[in-house]
This record gives sequence, C-alpha cells and structure tokens, in this order.
Amino acid sequence: MLLTILTLLILIIALPLFSLWAGKRIRAGDAGGARLLRYARTVVILWSVTALALYALRLHHLDPTYVGLRPPRHPAELLAGLITLVAPLLASASGSRRVIEGEYARALRAVVPDTPAQWIAFVPVAATAGICEEFLYRGYALTVLGALTGSVVAGAVLSSIAFGLGHAYQGRAGMVGTAVTGSLYAIIFLMTGSLYPCMLGHFVQDMVGAAVLSRKLKGDAQSRTVADPAATPG
Repeated sequence: MLLTILTLLILIIALPLFSLWAGKRIRAGDAGGARLLRYARTVVILWSVTALALYALRLHHLDPTYVGLRPPRHPAELLAGLITLVAPLLASASGSRRVIEGEYARALRAVVPDTPAQWIAFVPVAATAGICEEFLYRGYALTVLGALTGSVVAGAVLSSIAFGLGHAYQGRAGMVGTAVTGSLYAIIFLMTGSLYPCMLGHFVQDMVGAAVLSRKLKGDAQSRTVADPAATPG
C-alpha cells in the first residue's frame, strides 16, 4: 500500500512540481539542443514512473489488466471509443484558427518539433506519452483513486486534474486544456474498459497537434515579422 500511495504522490505532486520548474526554465530561454534533452528526459521519467506503478501492482498480486491494459470488452465499445476520439483530434486541428501567444506560446515553442531531427526524436516521445500517460493517469490513478474514494467518477475527475497539473509548464491555458482532454480520455476508458483506444488516440493527437502547432507557430512568427519590420535583424 505504501508504494501505491508513493506512486500516486508522484503523479499528483512531484510531476506537477517538476513541470512547474520546467516551465520556469522554458521562460528563461530555449535552444534546439535543450529541446532534444527535454524529449529524452520526458521519456526516461515517464517510463520510470510506469515501471514503479507496475511494480506496485505486482506487490498486490495484480497484473496490468486490473487497470485497463486489455482489449475492449466488446467491439461496439471499441467503435464508440474510436468515435469519441474525434473530439480531441478536432480540438488539436482547431488550434490552427486561433492566435497562440504569451506563456502558452513560449511553452509550445520549447516542445513542438521544428527540424527533421527534432521530428525523428519526437515520435518516441509521443509514443511514450500515449502509452505511459494513459496507463498512469487513465489506468492506474483513475482506478486507485476510484477505489480509495469509493467513486469511479471521483477517480476520473481527480486523475484528470492531476493530468492537467502535470502539464504546468504550459501555463494556465495548457493545464486547463490538458485536464479537459484527460476527462475525454477518461470517458473513453470507462466506456470501453480498455486503455488501448486512449493510448492510440493520445499518440495520434500528439502527432497531429504537433504538426498543426508547428505550422501555426511559424505562421504567427512570420505575421509578426511582416507587421513589425523593425523586428527583423539588419
């Protein structure tokens, strides 16, 4: 039980605090090399916490299927889950129609890939986020918090809030948006009883979202340069 609580505390407190610290570093300035280092650090942290959660389950003689690492219970539920995935994907695509500025823009520029090398490095990051974050927040945290509170709804709400806080580096707008997206994935998980649709959707959303945001950020930067020629060097 102690390791279970420790894992929850990492998800609810430690990772948000680390993300907050990362946000301060991002606001202090960013470089391409720092971005690749950030990718590697994210992969190591997420897989390490996932391994800890798996070990905590093993100590209680539970396997990963207990927290949803299994196929959907019925094909119809899988179809419903895949249909629901359209919502977060549309949310990612809608980013191309709004101006991104302030601390949210700075945070996105620090993580969204820009060069071919960064895109190659970003693919395993997106895969890691899809697998590990869904396992940790939609599977482990939701299930454990639901058991501790006696309410699966409370588990879904609390785990979604923790998911949003875990993206504190994105600022308030990013945290709120991430928490809402987490709630949608929680609904999919509860509908299907499986993390697989959530993992797939999360990965696709990260890849689509990164492509949309990368293009959007470049367009916004070019628009500002045209609007303010004095900002152009030389």
